[in-house]
Amino acid sequence: MITKRAENSSNYARRIIPFQAARVAFGAILSALGISRGKVLLPAYIGWSPREGSGVFDPIASLHLDYSFYALDERLRIDVDSLRTELQSGCIRVLVIIHYFGYVDPSYAEAVKIAREHDVFVLEDEAHAMLSDVVGGICGRLGDACIYSFHKILPVESGGAAIINDPESPLAQTLVAGPDCALPLCDFDLHRIANKRRANSLVLDKLVRELAPGIEPLFGAPGCRESPQSYPVMIRDGSRDRLYHEMNSAGFGVVSLYHTLISQIPDERFPQTHQVSRAILNLPVHQDTSEEALESMVRELAGRVRNR
Repeated sequence: MITKRAENSSNYARRIIPFQAARVAFGAILSALGISRGKVLLPAYIGWSPREGSGVFDPIASLHLDYSFYALDERLRIDVDSLRTELQSGCIRVLVIIHYFGYVDPSYAEAVKIAREHDVFVLEDEAHAMLSDVVGGICGRLGDACIYSFHKILPVESGGAAIINDPESPLAQTLVAGPDCALPLCDFDLHRIANKRRANSLVLDKLVRELAPGIEPLFGAPGCRESPQSYPVMIRDGSRDRLYHEMNSAGFGVVSLYHTLISQIPDERFPQTHQVSRAILNLPVHQDTSEEALESMVRELAGRVRNR
């Protein structure tokens, strides 16, 4: 028998609950899980700024939860051995996987599998990777829940969401949307935005490779279904901070994610990620950017690096 239309409302369902911000959504998930005992396990690359605080760590601090970190390598890839060691401790309740800048870690599936072996809840931070999830479908599906940050991808001032992959779970039934919160996902052509961001990243990948060794890509070209939030590079020659200010003064809106790591991530224990934080520069690839503007930006970047 085949019905004339789909009738099973639980088939392929996901619950999306809007909040004021991704960090508020994360805090709501942690509160609903009720993890008064045990730790939240996070990657050792989490930033802080005096204006914005730390999006993913602030809810953990405000809820007074215990935490630990697993290592990443010099390309921000998951150190699977470090992750496994932390999970084998038996005290981890929640594993946080961050899809940095919209790229999906090559060990993403393996990391979730290890967490499942230890009965650990998996939260995917997709503040940068909403389009790699919604359009690309390459992340967000293996974990138990995700968080989005709308303003990091779309031309809106604020907003975020919690996404629960099992809409029948107690967590999905417990979470309540924040007051006056909207879901702007239907207000934009996400497919075209994702394609534009990926196309811009491919343009930058070709241009930036000509700047080696002074400037090198952190990840390189996005995969066929990845939609980057930005294009991260490593400044190997000269001061990253000075270059950041010079480029912005010249009208090119580069950022550094994350130029300062939270104090809970010690340099002596995680030297690789601290090295990244000191050298990273994120080049814009958003949907308002043209190929000509990207070429101008890279020429400006090249000129400033050559003149050092």
